[in-house]
Amino acid sequence: METTFSGIHDALQKIHPLTDEAREDLSALFETTRLSRNEYLLKEGDRVYNCYFQLEGVIRVFYNNEGNEYNKTFFIPGMFPTPLTALLTGGPSQLSFQALRDCLLVRFSYKSFRALFSQHRCLESLMLAILEQEWIHKERHDIRMVTNDATTNYLIFREQYPNLENLILQYHIASYLGITPIQLSRIRSQQSKPAAKVN
Repeated sequence: METTFSGIHDALQKIHPLTDEAREDLSALFETTRLSRNEYLLKEGDRVYNCYFQLEGVIRVFYNNEGNEYNKTFFIPGMFPTPLTALLTGGPSQLSFQALRDCLLVRFSYKSFRALFSQHRCLESLMLAILEQEWIHKERHDIRMVTNDATTNYLIFREQYPNLENLILQYHIASYLGITPIQLSRIRSQQSKPAAKVN
């Protein structure tokens, strides 16, 4: 089981160093859970009590506006597919989390995690570091999506999610980029053309 959890320990260690004691107590909270393709981890309106770390698969995060779904982001192995606003406020999630591929995740109770803060200050510092990291990522993402053209955002997507476009349906990527599948097809076609030779 320790081998299964090594991925999350490595990811957390990169965010903030943990003592051996903190790591051991945190590990006691871990449980594994699986999602089949198209199954939901969370739906809009759900209350959130657990934190999640992704070991396998792909999860999309989307919101619904008048019956239309808009992809907000994707989670791949090594990431934390957790609706932080709902988790921290105790309110219902405004987002839905759906598996696009079969997934394996680690989950642990946020309440139990917070209870360890008094014993292990490094865990409290870890939580702060995660929140800072997520805030910076969200702000940069939101600015890019409204200031860059679609081609630039597509190239950034490919850099951030290597090979993901070969694992999921193209309309999910188009929704994430805020364009139509036809526009995405044109961009991909243009990018696949060889550069013109200069004489």
